[in-house]
Amino acid sequence: MSAIIGEPLASASENIVPASIAHDVKAAQCLDTLSTTAALGTSMLTIRRRAHFETSKRVIAAAVNERLAIGTLDTSAGHTLLLRAPNPEAITGDNDTWIKCGISADAYVEKDGSRLIGFLRAEDLLQPVLTGSTTSEAHEELDPTVLARIICRWRPDLVQSDGGEKLINELQNATNNQVKWLEIATTQPRLNLLSPLPDWEQSVVTGHPTHPLHKTCFSQAPLKPIVPDDIPELLSPELTFLSVPRSELKVTGAFEQLIEPLLKSVGVPTEPEQLDHVIVPCFTRQLPSIMPLYPQARRIKSVPDACRAQISMRSVSFKPHVAFPHHLKMSLYVQITSGLRNVKPSGAILGPTILKLLPNLLPPDLNLWWFPEPASVTGGQDDFLDASQITCLIRKLPEQLAENPDEVLIPGAGIMQKPWNEDQSYMEIVFGLDDLKKKQDWFRKYCVLLFSSILPPLVQYGLGFESHLQNVAIRVNVKTNEVTGFAIRDFEGTRIHYPTFLRSGYDLSELPPGSPNLADDLRSPWNKVHHSLIQDHVGPILHILGIESHGGWTIVREELERALNPSEDPEGKALYDFLAKETMPIPGFMGMRMIGRYIESHEVEMPNFVLRA
Repeated sequence: MSAIIGEPLASASENIVPASIAHDVKAAQCLDTLSTTAALGTSMLTIRRRAHFETSKRVIAAAVNERLAIGTLDTSAGHTLLLRAPNPEAITGDNDTWIKCGISADAYVEKDGSRLIGFLRAEDLLQPVLTGSTTSEAHEELDPTVLARIICRWRPDLVQSDGGEKLINELQNATNNQVKWLEIATTQPRLNLLSPLPDWEQSVVTGHPTHPLHKTCFSQAPLKPIVPDDIPELLSPELTFLSVPRSELKVTGAFEQLIEPLLKSVGVPTEPEQLDHVIVPCFTRQLPSIMPLYPQARRIKSVPDACRAQISMRSVSFKPHVAFPHHLKMSLYVQITSGLRNVKPSGAILGPTILKLLPNLLPPDLNLWWFPEPASVTGGQDDFLDASQITCLIRKLPEQLAENPDEVLIPGAGIMQKPWNEDQSYMEIVFGLDDLKKKQDWFRKYCVLLFSSILPPLVQYGLGFESHLQNVAIRVNVKTNEVTGFAIRDFEGTRIHYPTFLRSGYDLSELPPGSPNLADDLRSPWNKVHHSLIQDHVGPILHILGIESHGGWTIVREELERALNPSEDPEGKALYDFLAKETMPIPGFMGMRMIGRYIESHEVEMPNFVLRA
């Protein structure tokens, strides 16, 4: 097997689709004609068409990346991607169906001949999408659920129970919601470094860059269903304040003292009527999941128009008239992408627990800020699902922000977005990255800061922060217009190598038994950082800057080596060897839905990004 690693498609002369499938000249002509029409610009495309393709391209990319389909490239007449069944002999009646779409000539892929064996970015795929077979003519297919049904039929060995129908419904939900999000995008202001943080949070209109369920938002019974027209209310949600018996809760940290200014500001009594009760804020939408579990709880007051949702939808920051500086992360019994967004008891307790350790744990010269999570409340039940229904966590802004008045915080996912109907990302606009050299130089400085912030705790303590672009805020000096560092703002996805912590004398006994944050082997925190830092942070930046095939990954390897010093530091070498190993696992987002349940360990091995030329 001879793999061509990371060669842009424009120079791949050997990628000729086999003669057995090259007969469909009409399909190629149709694809070329429709691509020319589509290339006239988004002004000629309806919002609905664009929304459908946002989901369709993620479905197609996931099918290739997760080995749910065989993807081959044809560069003999334009650049096209063809998907076919991976094992036609195992399929009845649908083995000759195919899916085809355009692909950017600059797409960076690993191939074996014409077959894709490496990671395919959804953003490299082009409209239109065609379907057909050896017995039917090609036609354009706008509906991502039709594509998903074809792919499910290709993998009868994987689709279990009602997993296929669940996937179809979730994709339909994502598509419908995406239409509304794009409508909202047309009304959003063009942002700058001085734009309010909530504006940056709500600028992420297309969601996860690779997940097919990028805009899925499915409420769970007994919550009322969420329809696209509910999205504006989700972005400015109503809160309800409950008085709940203390005996039915687990309170960590000074929750009641920290929440008191918010209660005063919105007119909620600061003292519950009963001394043995605690006042707990929650989403009003969440009440049907909470009240049956707490029959003695009393609804004190509901407050509309007080806060704005962040990217995650379950975290909120408060509007200026409320004058409450902290953020709240609250349970929302809704499936967003693959996961239910209730805050687990372990996640509620981890923030306050790790906050007590971080000042001693991290080197004083480490250029990393974090959003402290000093207090939380969660249910006291043994059943984690029941306990998670009422969780509320208080999150502060980094303490250093007050000492650095020239710095602002921007969520990484926000700065990756593009203003409506513009070609450049905010990253390129804000930092003036208008040529290749500027992009390469800026990216190198970015990697130096990022790796020197995230990797030392991983080497020394096995502490793996979830550092994807949604969880990391970028610090920017508004006077120099330069990135100065990063701030971690969510600890729930953190992975901790427990034996290393124990050897270092740190106590994590407050975390409940079976906490998913604790790991017995280093692979878990290392894998978490590879996925969140390399796959979901560095990789998308390289792609959006257009330097993935212009030395970008060479910069990544050089700066990883500089940060980890593998030639002199044995522990750094072990981590470097892991991050730069030949293959890497990627999450099987679509496959895990086909089997009907969310399993974090459902992964697929493929050539490692870090080794790209």
